[in-house]
Parts: sequence; structure tokens; C-alpha cells
Amino acid sequence: MTRDYYYEIDARGVLTLDGVVQDDPWFVDLFFRRLAPTASPEYPEYPFVSRCGDEMNYLKPADTPIVFTGFDGDRLFYGHGLNVLFHPDRLSYSEDGVLYHQSPVGGRGRIVPQIAMELSRFIEPWGPLFAFNDAGRGRHSPLTPIHLTHRLRFIRPKADNACVGCGEANPHSLQLTFVNDTETEHVYTYLRPDQRMQGALSTTHGGFVSLLLDEAMGKCLSVRGLRAPTAKLSVNFHKPTLIGDEVEVRAWLERQEGRKNFLRGEIRSTSDPDHILAEAEGLFITIGTKEPA
Repeated sequence: MTRDYYYEIDARGVLTLDGVVQDDPWFVDLFFRRLAPTASPEYPEYPFVSRCGDEMNYLKPADTPIVFTGFDGDRLFYGHGLNVLFHPDRLSYSEDGVLYHQSPVGGRGRIVPQIAMELSRFIEPWGPLFAFNDAGRGRHSPLTPIHLTHRLRFIRPKADNACVGCGEANPHSLQLTFVNDTETEHVYTYLRPDQRMQGALSTTHGGFVSLLLDEAMGKCLSVRGLRAPTAKLSVNFHKPTLIGDEVEVRAWLERQEGRKNFLRGEIRSTSDPDHILAEAEGLFITIGTKEPA
């Protein structure tokens, strides 16, 4: 015969039973190690359960069932000694500014304010969104805005991709992350061109400007599962793209004619979005299909 108990966890990660704090390290870690979504519809306010022997320990979270209360630079800790590997790409935030990280139960776990403050030293604006300045990997990792997950999909660098624009395997890569807006069907990214991309007079080299536009247009096809190399790229340079000035690179698919894909792209400064710095037209030829990015 099983016995049912009803626990709660608050936004600080404090586990309680009938108002009594549960702080035995062995039990707390056992509780969270066995925590899982409940299959029973009988207790809608207690959507998680931890089975310990003949005890069914139901959990009602104030926010998330996992709350991260410690950080050592490499791992985020919850319960007493349980932890997950910290990965900037797995950070997200709510509309009211609460920071989360992917967790083993519940999808994401809340990060307590003192840890969030520590991590905020590395979080910077990324266009209208935010990104973690991941200096160790030489890239900015955008945080997922939870309130926009219904329309935004992030296309992040892959470890086995040697592309100079978006690959992680190439030591010279820009390691760009792109956003696929499923409502507008536009693909875009933000970056600050650095010294690697410098041409004359402290401006971004035209070759890099062309690369950025080509990369964005290519991603428009990747999200559709198309393998389509560039057949033609025509770029108009309207104003200098300055080194260190944040820019938005945006592209979209205009039309398709058989295997021909016609795309457009543009670059604008986020500080002066009314003026186009560069724009391009591209023709990409479909040669096959793949898993959508």
C-alpha cells in the first residue's frame, strides 16, 4: 500500500512538506533524482511526483520543479548536490526578466537571483534580445525568450560544421546564431563586426559583408530543408558597415521557380535602422533536401 505526501518548492528552491523545510541532504537528492512528471490527472496542482519506496511524493512548484541554487562556473546545482553542465545555449528568460536553464525535469529550471546576477555580467543586448558573451568559445549565444518561443527558432552553430560563417568546427568561424521568425518567415542575426573583418578606413571588408548576406540567405533555405548552393550573388553597398557597430543581417525568400530560389537580404545598423547599409539579391539552386535546420 502506497502513502501519498504533498510537497512544495518555492522560487528559492526550498522544499517543504506541510510548511516544514526538508533539508536532509540524502533525502533531498533522492527526491529530485527520482522526480518525474506525474501521469495521474487526480492532482493537477501537483504535476510532478517522486516515488521513494512505497511513498508517492507529489510536488507543487511555485514556478519550476527544479531550481538552480548554486554555480561553480561549469555546473549549476539543485537539490543538495545534484547538478547539470552549464551551457549558455540552454539559457532562457521570461518576459519579466527571470533567468532559466534547461533542466532534467520540467524542461527548464529557475535560476535564483544571486546566481542570475553572477551570470548577468556576461549577458549583453543582442538586437532587441539578449545573448551570453561566451568568450571561451568566441561567440555570443542568444538566450531564448520564453514568451516568443511560439514564433522564434534559433539556428545555432553545430560542433561538426566547419562553415566559416556558422560552424563550430572551424577555428576561424564567426559562429553566427540565426533566428528563424516563423511568422514573418525572415531569418536574421545580430553581430558587431570585429578586427577580423576589417577592411579599409575602419570599415567592414566588402567580402565579409557579402559573406554575411550570403549566410543569412542560405539559412532561409536551410530552415526549409533545402540543400541549395549559391549560384549568383549581387550586392549593393550603400553605406560603410563600421567595425564595432552592431548590425542586423536579415534575409527572406522572395519566390521559387522549380529548382531556382530567389532571395533578398539586407544589413542595417541597430542604432540607425531606417537606413540600409548593404543589400543583396541571391539565386540559389536546389540540389537536394535535408533535415530542416
